[in-house]
Amino acid sequence: MGKSLKSSHDTFKKKSKKTLYKQFENSNKKVTPEEKETYLESLSNNLHLPGDMIAGAPIITTTGRCSLCIENYKGIIEYNSAVIKVQTKTGKICIEGTNLTIKYFTNDEMRVSGIVHSIKYC
Repeated sequence: MGKSLKSSHDTFKKKSKKTLYKQFENSNKKVTPEEKETYLESLSNNLHLPGDMIAGAPIITTTGRCSLCIENYKGIIEYNSAVIKVQTKTGKICIEGTNLTIKYFTNDEMRVSGIVHSIKYC
């Protein structure tokens, strides 16, 4: 047993570096929001699921000028009777109006009542 066995892994790695490991060279590249959206769109199309469900996009449902529901929000930034600012995955939403109150909120849904003047995406 005087013979020692030499691993061929390093030799294989050097030979196959041009083909096998090539896909990992650009893995540190940052993805732009446009590229991310197209990826999410194609994923939602392939899975036959709504895009907002995959992306976690905020859904705002208004009923007239006196009530609205926000889904998929992360947190409340500011809250008073004139302004409600909410943080979402895609940015901030600012609701301006008079006599604004939050009727209820859960981890992912919020009901706002009062007279809504504007809804802005910041």
